[in-house]
Amino acid sequence: MQTSRQLIHIRHGIKKGTTTSFIHEQHFATTNPFVLWEHFTSKIPTNHSLDFHGHSGIEAISYPLTGIISHHDSTQQHHMINSGDIHIMTSGQGVIHKSTFLPQQSTRESIQLWTALPTTDNQEMCQPISQLFPKEQLPLVEDNHSTTKVLIGSYHQHTSPVINHCELIFLDIIMTSYSRWYFTPPKQYLSGFIYLKSGIAYSANNKLTPFQMGLFEPTSAPIIITTTNQSSRFFIVCAVPLKQPLITNQHSVHSNKNNIKKSKATIDQLMSSINK
Repeated sequence: MQTSRQLIHIRHGIKKGTTTSFIHEQHFATTNPFVLWEHFTSKIPTNHSLDFHGHSGIEAISYPLTGIISHHDSTQQHHMINSGDIHIMTSGQGVIHKSTFLPQQSTRESIQLWTALPTTDNQEMCQPISQLFPKEQLPLVEDNHSTTKVLIGSYHQHTSPVINHCELIFLDIIMTSYSRWYFTPPKQYLSGFIYLKSGIAYSANNKLTPFQMGLFEPTSAPIIITTTNQSSRFFIVCAVPLKQPLITNQHSVHSNKNNIKKSKATIDQLMSSINK
């Protein structure tokens, strides 16, 4: 039997208000191409709004678990992102957007993942794109002990229709108690992590509790997750690292300062156009 991919670090995240963040600039060397993972939770019955602001050089993947996100952006798209849907905003050379999170039975919860955009074929500075993929289009793979929802990429011959720029696999898994989940990503998918939403899970003899991120070692070994007396829900994310520098000014990530400067000018222009 192959040895499970080991965890090199377990993170508890930094909570600020309703959002807990797990990836920051100092982590980019080990998380590349992942530059943000945030878990938003709120039980306040009112809407939560974020006014227009800008991003560039990243692909923002939004996955509401409870509630609906109303999304507007400068690509002239307006999407209602329902629980279980996947929304991808490719910011490229610069985009601005605003969103309102509508609760469901006083609860709002969502996951957001950012990946840096590759420099190849000028994807880092591409025209922005906004795409919505309803949950009905996302494959569900069921066996006796688990259900795996394929959000992005492929899992056991099941492929998500989501179109993104990084070579990425993003899975949402629910496991029963006293069970085992096994997956071997393609060998070049060396960056990866597990994030536990609920229950108790074990990865390579490391115990994970809710709201913990475990970073996998950069090997091609399989990922093996087990449970004992509790069921669990967790996310597995893995990707091919980008061969480029990653620098940030918080809202954007680029491979060089010149692209950050160009994109800031684009975002400033977009913001000024809505303030006239």
